Amino acid sequence: MSSHPTITAVVCTRDRGERAVLAIQTILDNTHPSFELFLIDQSTTRETEQAVARFLSDHRFQYVHTATHGLGRARNIGLQLAHSDIVAFTDDDCSVPPHWLEVISATFARHPHVTVIFSNVEPGPHDATAGFIPAYNRSKNQLIGTFRDKCRARGIGASMAVRRVPILTIGGFDNELGVGSLFPSCEDADIAIRAIAMGQWVYETSEVAVIHYGYRTWKEGKDLAKRDWVGIGAAYVKPIKAGHWKALILVLYEVFVPCLLEPLSALLRLRPPRGLGRLVSFFRGFTGGLRQPIDRNLIVYRIKPRSLTPTKI
Repeated sequence: MSSHPTITAVVCTRDRGERAVLAIQTILDNTHPSFELFLIDQSTTRETEQAVARFLSDHRFQYVHTATHGLGRARNIGLQLAHSDIVAFTDDDCSVPPHWLEVISATFARHPHVTVIFSNVEPGPHDATAGFIPAYNRSKNQLIGTFRDKCRARGIGASMAVRRVPILTIGGFDNELGVGSLFPSCEDADIAIRAIAMGQWVYETSEVAVIHYGYRTWKEGKDLAKRDWVGIGAAYVKPIKAGHWKALILVLYEVFVPCLLEPLSALLRLRPPRGLGRLVSFFRGFTGGLRQPIDRNLIVYRIKPRSLTPTKI
């Protein structure tokens, strides 16, 4: 590993085995001259460790196994281990292009006041009649500095980067958000919302895209939507509890646009409405978050260990 890497890549994984190899390989194929890569593994078996053992001879790669649970916690371990000020995240079911890290580094260099970056996420090949792959595509760059801006800026954690020190200063990722956590999603959007609440800036770039291979059938998509909207509700209630009343615009937007307007628009076009369950799941997360204590300064949940029972969906 370089003694002074200028950017760190982090992949968080759990029980993926051989499927995590593509993400590691494509990151190591990046052309950035000075980077390190951590695989944070929460697996219950050694299958993933054995699958990535081939990369241990590369000085840029480090494998870290942890007995922790939850994506928010795993991302925080990567943040804490990083030796650079810029930390880039992608998922274990993604591949990244060779210039991914270079684009992220250059974007931060052009925008010194930005602390969170999202890029495009494109779906891999799949049968769109039988299912889908979560993706995010923006046609042009956007700077986000207010809660109003954040309403339509919906980058996802499959391609996300942060400035390490400012994000650690605001508490890092919320340990209770993300797959495997009390609230099983939205640790990515939450970090952007909290950065904005703290006077920091978020940026979405269209200059690079990762490929996502996380295929779901339409039936699996319903379960994924329930999980995601519980997480969204739990994330969006926190700034309001902390006294950031301007964040109410985020709640109103989610309720009236994705939860109500989009399903009703499909109905008016005589198409089957999709997403009618979003509102129910959103309020389950919202009311669940209302019942939990938060750190009002950092806007993160502060829950005693005995209370940590993952939300059922």
